[in-house]
Formats: sequence, C-alpha cells, structure tokens
Amino acid sequence: MNARVSIVDTDDLTLDEATAIVGRAVAEAHRLGIAVSVAVCGGQGRLIAFSRMDGAGCMSARHAIGKAVASAISGEPSEFMPPPGDDPSCSVVEGEGTAAFHERGGIPLRRHGTLIGAIGVYGEASLEQDVACATAAAWRMPVKTGTA
Repeated sequence: MNARVSIVDTDDLTLDEATAIVGRAVAEAHRLGIAVSVAVCGGQGRLIAFSRMDGAGCMSARHAIGKAVASAISGEPSEFMPPPGDDPSCSVVEGEGTAAFHERGGIPLRRHGTLIGAIGVYGEASLEQDVACATAAAWRMPVKTGTA
C-alpha cells in the first residue's frame, strides 16, 4: 500500500507552530480576563489552527477567521486590507466562502521577511484587546534554522 507523502516547505507555517500561536493568544486573553476566538491561517489564507474560548460569542469564530484571512492574503494588519475585488488572492478565498474582515485584530506572521500566515483574534471586549492578544501571540514567532 502506497502512502501519500507531503513535502512541506521549511518556510511554511506548521501545525505545531500555529497551535503554539493560538495558545499564546489564549493565554493573553486569560491574563486580560476576556474570552476570544483565535484563528491562524497559512500564507494562502487557509485555516491551520483555531480555538474558541469558553464564553466567547457565537459569531466570534467567523470574525477571528476573517481577520486572519484578511491579514494573510494582504500581508498587512487586517484593517489595511484592500477592498474586495482589488486583490486576486482575496477574491479566491472569499469566493470559496471565507469572508475577510477589515477591522483591527489580524496580524501577519513572517519568517525571514517572508509572509507565512496570519493570526486573527476576535472577542466581545474591544479591538484594542484583540490586537493585544494577537500581538502577544505573534511576537515570539520562531525562526527555523534547519530543514524538515
């Protein structure tokens, strides 16, 4: 029986990294006393890891994913994403049914200056707290030195 082999580019965001980023955002939310949803997307705007804290609003999931998508496909914080239709990557992801949200709380993730994904955070408290959780999670992005 032949098993499928997937070759991962060493600059791709891994599941372990994405899960650790989500964990750091959740830890910051706990520190702030808030409940949030956290999403991490790869560079193409596709979801890698997600968590919705107990008590986070039912729509917080869509907003967190939308912020991560907006930031991942633009390479900018989510509030600076170009309008729909102006970016081909945005149009493809939105055409697949994932909306991109243009509000604060999405931050691009880079390794060696290359965009590898983004984190999006959404809670019921404030956009400033969303940004604080995303920033706390993203600032310790690991730098890979070896090959996979």
